[in-house]
Amino acid sequence: MESTVLSESLGDYLEVIYHLVEQQRVARVKQIADRMNVQMPSVNGALKVLSERKLVNYNPYSLITLTERGHRVARDLVRRHETLTEFFTRVLGLDPKTADRNACHVEHAIEPQVLNRLVEFLESRKE
Repeated sequence: MESTVLSESLGDYLEVIYHLVEQQRVARVKQIADRMNVQMPSVNGALKVLSERKLVNYNPYSLITLTERGHRVARDLVRRHETLTEFFTRVLGLDPKTADRNACHVEHAIEPQVLNRLVEFLESRKE
């Protein structure tokens, strides 16, 4: 797993960009702003930081893509989010919105060893 320390907010931006790029090959500032319910200047600020950290390819007024490193980091965040959401809904019986909201917070703090154990636990319950 790629180890990059990101704030919860920057991680959320990276996840949104990851999903947009997976769907459309590129992301646009307006799309990110709409998905995150934030203003476009906030997106531009986050993109500047993510670009400085070599996670996204970004120039003002251009399309946004993930760098190879950014793709790895984002994929890891998405894996964490999906695993936690599944655990919260399937095992703890939380409603999807509550599970998703909490997964968003926990994914940034959970240690890889704990996440791996959660994955093993969920896989063992599928059999």
